[in-house]
Amino acid sequence: MDFDVAVIGAGPMGSYAADMISKKGWRVALIEEHRKIGVPVQCAGLVTPRVFELVDKKLTVVNRIRGAEIYSPSGRELLIDGKETKAVVLDRAAFDREIAKDALFHGASSFLGSTALKAERRKDGIELSVQTPDRLVKVNCKILIGADGIRSNVAKWFGLPRAESIVKGFEAELVEVDCNPRFAKIFVGNDVAPGFFSWIIPSGETTRVGLCVEKGSAYNYFNKMFQSGESSRFLKNSRTISFVAGAIPFGLLRRTVADNVMIVGDAACQAKASTGGGVYTGLVASKLCADTALLALEADDFSERFLKRYHRNWKKAIGKELKRGLFAHKIYSDLTDKQLEELFDLLDNEKILNLISEKGDMTFPSNIGKHLLKKEPRFLKYVTPAIKALFR
Repeated sequence: MDFDVAVIGAGPMGSYAADMISKKGWRVALIEEHRKIGVPVQCAGLVTPRVFELVDKKLTVVNRIRGAEIYSPSGRELLIDGKETKAVVLDRAAFDREIAKDALFHGASSFLGSTALKAERRKDGIELSVQTPDRLVKVNCKILIGADGIRSNVAKWFGLPRAESIVKGFEAELVEVDCNPRFAKIFVGNDVAPGFFSWIIPSGETTRVGLCVEKGSAYNYFNKMFQSGESSRFLKNSRTISFVAGAIPFGLLRRTVADNVMIVGDAACQAKASTGGGVYTGLVASKLCADTALLALEADDFSERFLKRYHRNWKKAIGKELKRGLFAHKIYSDLTDKQLEELFDLLDNEKILNLISEKGDMTFPSNIGKHLLKKEPRFLKYVTPAIKALFR
């Protein structure tokens, strides 16, 4: 079976690339290992409204968030009120399906419940061995796009680098949670979620509760949310509807292309280490990936040298934010609970909280850092050790 482009992974990044390429008339194969697109859901679904500048899928919004209630290790609360919608909560399964439907509408061929077992380079491109529900088929393509997630086989097959670090996550969909529907709750502390944070996100008729951790068992820390700490008082009467485990890869990869090959999304570590969010950044990269694929098809040039424009372009568009996010994550993950409490002392100031509400940006969260340092130089105390660590 011959195609111009094969995309492995029908999540939002893979489907978006497939849509943009197929609508220009090229033959696209969209290969997805699950029989149903959008499941299992492995994302809290809290995204910036800027997502809709790329994909017009506002009908998948189930809630709008205007701020956050943040809890310190000792249970102190900081209220960040953006006064208006700062983030939206998506029905992620529906969001994924709607983008994939666009790709199919524009002519992409879907292979659902199908696994790409191996890829071999041929004179005229890539040959994939794909196990469909019925039989083993050969899929030939000029360009292979790997949107196949954290354990990307495409990256492995073609020697592309892997994540520098990974945080493990566990999340559940609950009902009967005591929370304000317009505010997400965030909990920090080394006994809560070491190296990251836990969350309670109102999502319409249900509430998403979860966390990520750098070390230890995400499942065990998740269970602790119901047993102790500030989160437990909001969850004491809740009931679980569903749950899922996952992981988020972090890093700034030096290569995301090879001859005939590009990787995107989690396969390319395009999530922000500061928040774990990767939908917007992944979609930005996906568009640039599709743009490069279209140029390569027109030029009939699928060399790594030609495809490198994708790598350069996504680094230019989102690389600075990803790099800053890694730096912020390094600072945060090294903090003790005592230092976190000291940070809450500095943040618990009306002028500082107003500054965060005014300047905070979910798309580019690192931007608030320079404003905070200018307003309160004592924050430098926590930044300096991380700077020194970079030069050891």
